[in-house]
Amino acid sequence: MDDKNYFSHLYEIASHLNKEFSLHAALRKSLEKTVEILDLETGWFWLTEPNNKSVYLAASYNLPPALSNHPERLSGWCYCVKQYLADDIDKAMNISEITCSRLKDINTGTKGLKFHAVIPIIINQQKVGLMNLLSKETRQLNEKELAILNTISELVGAAIQRARLQQSYNINHIESSTTINRVLKQVFHPQIEAIISCLDNPNNNKSKINEALNKAKELQKQLAILTKETREQEGAESKTKEFLYPELPLTKRELEVLTMIKKGLTNSQIGKQLFITERTVKFHVTAILSKLNASTRTEAVDISLKRGFLGT
Repeated sequence: MDDKNYFSHLYEIASHLNKEFSLHAALRKSLEKTVEILDLETGWFWLTEPNNKSVYLAASYNLPPALSNHPERLSGWCYCVKQYLADDIDKAMNISEITCSRLKDINTGTKGLKFHAVIPIIINQQKVGLMNLLSKETRQLNEKELAILNTISELVGAAIQRARLQQSYNINHIESSTTINRVLKQVFHPQIEAIISCLDNPNNNKSKINEALNKAKELQKQLAILTKETREQEGAESKTKEFLYPELPLTKRELEVLTMIKKGLTNSQIGKQLFITERTVKFHVTAILSKLNASTRTEAVDISLKRGFLGT
């Protein structure tokens, strides 16, 4: 690959990452283009949980039947995840000496995939995720190809950070607006009405006017306090450099499964109601626990109720 094509491909990936509306779509498009330019077969992205102790599948492209028909095989631990979380992978590298553990000992539906490479995504010295790439050939990516992957990792990392910061900003903005509206409705509006009531009578004596004046002064003090607290909060948000992890959204199907878990249904019962296999239900449950950082089904329901994902 000459330098002209090299920069052309990187520009195209960067362009897609900027244009895509959702992070999932951006990750999938970058996977598709990466697989194409390196003449590989398939790939997927893992993103880390806030505690950096586990990962969840964020996007995939062109999975073989052995994985696309059995999504549960893409949950849990594998060699790359373990090495990455143990700080043993800090740049793009070949792992072709072993078969991907998710395809090991599977006889059908693998499309003969052998080659295995992993690319970590790190931002501000924090683990954000990793990309796995596979090919039918047993081969080694050369230094230039690995350099391309490291650059793509930087581009993807920036897109992830931007998306998460934007989502976090939106959540904080909504919460802040809701709090201010509640204060205005419960505190300031009644006080303003009381002041108007004191003044809206031509026969009011001096004591009523003084009462209205005192209420206005008190209201002025409370407005000053609210203004100060709002400025302090905005200042704190603008100064923070911490990588933010907003709540991870559940898919429509995951919410359906979670709703049935709340009702006390077993995996078998959930599968029958949703017309899916029990194995697929288990995969969805694993994804739900991972996204909510919950240890049990009961804890997942409790967290969802507190965050407003489910009705009371």
